[in-house]
Amino acid sequence: MKLALVYNERLAPKRMAKVQQLARVLELRGHCVTHHFGDSFDAAHDSGDADCIVLAGGDGTARLVIGKQADPAALPPLAIYPTGTINLLARELGYSRNPEVFADSLVSGRPARTTRLALLDGQPFLACASIGFDAHTVARVSEALKLRIGRFAYVAALLAMVRDWPHEPVVIDTGTERLDAEALFVLRGRYYAGPWTLDRQAHLEHERLRVLALPQARKRDLALLIGYAMLGSHRPHGKWRFLETERLTIESEHGHPVQADGDVVNQAPVTIELTEATVTFL
Repeated sequence: MKLALVYNERLAPKRMAKVQQLARVLELRGHCVTHHFGDSFDAAHDSGDADCIVLAGGDGTARLVIGKQADPAALPPLAIYPTGTINLLARELGYSRNPEVFADSLVSGRPARTTRLALLDGQPFLACASIGFDAHTVARVSEALKLRIGRFAYVAALLAMVRDWPHEPVVIDTGTERLDAEALFVLRGRYYAGPWTLDRQAHLEHERLRVLALPQARKRDLALLIGYAMLGSHRPHGKWRFLETERLTIESEHGHPVQADGDVVNQAPVTIELTEATVTFL
């Protein structure tokens, strides 16, 4: 196979070593591997004849690379080699960190998975988007600390927010319904913040966006949410709402941060929609 391996040129040394190890494994198996940096990668120009684009990184890397393409729907099949902090998309798709196992998955003959692209103010996101305490936490994360301690940097950012807890509500408008919420999660898959689950019905092939809205987002609500996710509960608490929609707007007078795939990408108000354009994963 002709494989375009795309990654961040500024990866930490340990993560770069994993990418180089993967490249050696793929080449030893007879694949033709070309190397590309995500910041400048143009699939149509740089790898027009590739059989597959391997995105080595986390959810944010995949989002940025796909979002930079002039026509994401024209991309060849994609695969995600997880070298990021959380790696929700790779977890959803069943990709392994082990380079040998990952290489096997590219030629295993397992069915490809096609997902419609979701856009947040015109830019794609792949795994999840949120507003409320989750997005405020992401906004406070130190990138230097994240490189040193991984996902625990999010815990540190959350603890730093305890004295300045966000409470301002936003208005969610789906076109058929309006409701107030202090936190909401737009979910493209069943995983959230690692191996945990906020919505068992969310999956990449779903024909609608799955949305979890919390009317209140107090510290006790965060504790309930964590328990709900870790225990794999089936029933939402109290007045929590699950919605299905192809489009929603989030209205706010306070400029709340909005996170997508682990990065703050905008401030409310924003529009999120599910498009007809698709990408395919091996």
